[in-house]
Amino acid sequence: MAERIVTKLSPCLLLLVLGHAGLAVAGEKKADARVADASAELFNSGKVLQISIELGNKELDALRREPRKYVKATLKLGDKIVYKDVGVHVKGAAGSFRHIDDKASLTINMDKFDQEQLFFGLDKFHLANSLQDATYIQELICGEWFRAMGVPAARVAHAVVTINGRRRGLYYLKEGYDRVFLKRWFKNADGNLYDGGFLREIDQPLQLLSTRKDVNNHADLKALAAAAREGNPQVRCQKLDKLLDLDQFLGYMALQVFTWDWDGYPMNRNNYRIYHDPVRDKITFFPSGMDQMFGDPNGPALPVFQGFVSRALIETPEGKKRYLAKMQEVVQKVYQPKQTQARLDELQTRVQAALTELDKNAGRDYPHHVNRLRQAIPQRAKSIEEQLKRLMK
Repeated sequence: MAERIVTKLSPCLLLLVLGHAGLAVAGEKKADARVADASAELFNSGKVLQISIELGNKELDALRREPRKYVKATLKLGDKIVYKDVGVHVKGAAGSFRHIDDKASLTINMDKFDQEQLFFGLDKFHLANSLQDATYIQELICGEWFRAMGVPAARVAHAVVTINGRRRGLYYLKEGYDRVFLKRWFKNADGNLYDGGFLREIDQPLQLLSTRKDVNNHADLKALAAAAREGNPQVRCQKLDKLLDLDQFLGYMALQVFTWDWDGYPMNRNNYRIYHDPVRDKITFFPSGMDQMFGDPNGPALPVFQGFVSRALIETPEGKKRYLAKMQEVVQKVYQPKQTQARLDELQTRVQAALTELDKNAGRDYPHHVNRLRQAIPQRAKSIEEQLKRLMK
């Protein structure tokens, strides 16, 4: 069968793409529903995709000089579906960054140069090299827990990635935080979306990723910072409640601590996004970059919160009380031993098979990495439960 060039992904072509990828769309649905459900089909399938990126010499040299700047590329799914003029740039921080000639992490922007092009209903997604997570599943499983608590978090799949004919290895595919993502979580995606950057606080000039018809000059973040500075603890909690989606933020904080995401906003002012919902005039925090989790299964349930908003809230009697209650809810709702272990079994089978095909030694060693999570997750739950008994007396 000849290659099919995909430029504008109609619902019919979407079904063809799903079929070639080994994914299924159940039942007869309206065309727009098929497009809307396409990303769910991708992330729920359990399939490891085969993705190839082709770069011309000019574009390859450009990424060597300026890795963060988008260039045009061709993306191929399997050996049948081809997307032309896709935007690609190298991503990653100090621990995970690799150059384009190595196992580089990539950001893919489907409509950077073609405004109607999508990939399984996604506009932007990332191919992460997982160099700081030998399990390849920490962001996936933690993201599921955040979403179960009503906290927006990116979904994750897996792919074997080839760049210019050379296999670079197994990656995890993570949806991007963009307007497509926002539309799944909010009635209005026109608000201000900020990138927390590296060790930056909300009163610093955070990068504005997207906005339409929302407040200007970081007025939303300035108001939140002012509320966090309020001297009266009772009034401070009331002001934060007015500006934050407070129940969601407490769930975010509790899960960050439960999973011991030491490099997130609450404990380190890092790896986070912020969205201002213009309909409710509320601010929501998202986790990002969850690849170093459960490093201290016995870490304190009330750690030192370096994040300004987290610290301001936990230092109020009402904020602390609601945080501990939310932490208890996390243990009861998120960590269910049988389901968690079954999920680890399922993910281990998927990833180990892909790794073994690429490198038998890596496949053989893989269970050792997952076993760390098998031990750390129940130990963390036990530690938190014991600490909560003392803290909630």
